[in-house]
Amino acid sequence: MRRRQSNPGRGHSSRQGALEGLQTAKSRMEEPTEMKRPAEDERDELIGRLKDPQYCSKYLSAAFRDSAGTFLVALRNVAGAQKGMTMLAAEAGVNRENLYRVLSEDGNPRLDTLWAVLKAIGLRVSLEPASAPPLPRQR
Repeated sequence: MRRRQSNPGRGHSSRQGALEGLQTAKSRMEEPTEMKRPAEDERDELIGRLKDPQYCSKYLSAAFRDSAGTFLVALRNVAGAQKGMTMLAAEAGVNRENLYRVLSEDGNPRLDTLWAVLKAIGLRVSLEPASAPPLPRQR
């Protein structure tokens, strides 16, 4: 089913008329506002929280429990929030491009690189048993 023209005698509207309509709509806006997407707002909020070392510790621990790839991406987020990748690379003694590569989801950093990055952002690793040992039986 075809739609009927509201004014059949006139035919198609000219481009000029359409452009004028857009220009008047544009001029009605007093101040252009930049809308952020929700994901950008969440990322900005996360970066703000990652400036707190206690939050970083919990964030990285949760990521580590999930998977190696998740941990590396989380470490990259922490590194960017804490110092920025350029400064962190210099402090850790690692090439910046290499740092981006090893802190990707598919990265495979050497232990000494991981250690240097953690030390540069002020964190250390501690280990705990994977499961609690059974309690000794009392007689």
